[in-house]
Amino acid sequence: MTDDLSTQPVPRLDRLSEEGEAAIHEASMEIIEDIGIKINHDDALEVFEDNGATVDREDNLVRLSRDIVEDCVAQAPESFTLHGRNPDKTIEIGGDDGSQVRAPGYGPPNIRTFTDGRRSSQLADYENLVKLAHREDAINCTGYNVCEPNDVDQEVKHFEMVKRSLRLSDQPLMASTYGADRADACLDMVGIAVDDPDLGKPYVAGLINTVPPRSLDTKMLGGLMAYARRGQPPIVSSFTMAGASGPATLAGSLAQANAENLMGITLAQLINPGTPVIYGVPSSNIDVRYGSLSIGSPESALFISFAGQMGRYYGIPSRAGGSLSDTKTVDYQGGFESMLTLAATVFSGIDYVLHSAGILESYSTISPEKFVLDCEMLRYLDRFTRGYDIGEENFALDLIAEVDPASHFLSQRHTLEHSKTEFFRPEVVDKRSHGDWEDDGEKTAFEMGHDRVAAQLDAYEQPALDPDIEAELEAYVDEGKQTAY
Repeated sequence: MTDDLSTQPVPRLDRLSEEGEAAIHEASMEIIEDIGIKINHDDALEVFEDNGATVDREDNLVRLSRDIVEDCVAQAPESFTLHGRNPDKTIEIGGDDGSQVRAPGYGPPNIRTFTDGRRSSQLADYENLVKLAHREDAINCTGYNVCEPNDVDQEVKHFEMVKRSLRLSDQPLMASTYGADRADACLDMVGIAVDDPDLGKPYVAGLINTVPPRSLDTKMLGGLMAYARRGQPPIVSSFTMAGASGPATLAGSLAQANAENLMGITLAQLINPGTPVIYGVPSSNIDVRYGSLSIGSPESALFISFAGQMGRYYGIPSRAGGSLSDTKTVDYQGGFESMLTLAATVFSGIDYVLHSAGILESYSTISPEKFVLDCEMLRYLDRFTRGYDIGEENFALDLIAEVDPASHFLSQRHTLEHSKTEFFRPEVVDKRSHGDWEDDGEKTAFEMGHDRVAAQLDAYEQPALDPDIEAELEAYVDEGKQTAY
């Protein structure tokens, strides 16, 4: 035996054969070449037209040869570094090291807490969620629009949210992509905060949602082009709902989603060759009994697996998955649905995880308590992924010989020493005896999550930001808000 043996890496959860990958690609190429994708932006239409696309100006349908698409996709980097305001929190996206960007939920207009129940989310909730993202070690990206602040005017929300993301956390972040003006304003703010106004390297990712079936809208295209021009990574994502905005067959929806993504990625490369991009498939199905979105479904997990596999097929970092659930509160349904989708996310090799924590009600609600419980779930999966060593000293044969049959190892120094590193120690869930749990008030997971939220917010310390930079950021926001009105 050797001293450096360990368990093998977890194999990737690839559900498609090589022939299956090629079949999806061919179907998507037929959509792009023959059927067309609607591009609702004059500047984007000109870019495609100038690069050999066939553009029907009556309905804005763009048809593009596979050679152009494949050449552009090949220009996108297989991996890149996303930098934080704090250099120690830089993240590698893509590559073979198994690292993942983990950002919180995105866009829920509602929040559910243990004390208040369900209500419209507010700016104070946004601040608390950013603080939790900064405190929880399972999260390494602040994200953006972690909840929708309903107490702030729509015209200035992006200023208020990005300012808080930059002040309350020093991790890499996301920002608005809703039109070129908002995108550029957010990118300017990031440039001020990182003291690199020209954004000489990737600092901020932006979510670009397509509009299935076969369409990209004006605002998202404006945001995509703004990010590409300044070398910041767009996360091009087709949120196809199988049975609603896509065919009820998963293969058909996969082909359509893939075609939409490739069109957005191609545009980014035509604007700025070599721009880092992320290939996203947050797709799922609807439950036809109710006409409702079903993100906590087995089909959702299959879409996640597809995203990871096709990202590797194209040599581009992937985005999908998270702790997804359709449940209305923090309960057993939320637990098993979130563990299914999160396990699929981890084992499918997804590089960029949006909605990593907190999501309820098919993206429409976020819960701080579920947020911290989902972070515990991430730590569970990280421990499973780490495996264990099987070198000679790990068998502890001398110790096994010393301990009498039918005795125990509890009092052994070996147990005290190795259990600290060998065993995962949960930080939220209850592992005590029934009596101890009963004496402590018989707390549910929801209640324990509530206690964890309070403890994390109490322990939160705002990361330092140079006073001159903070003043410049504040002045930019004030001026931008005046202009917006």
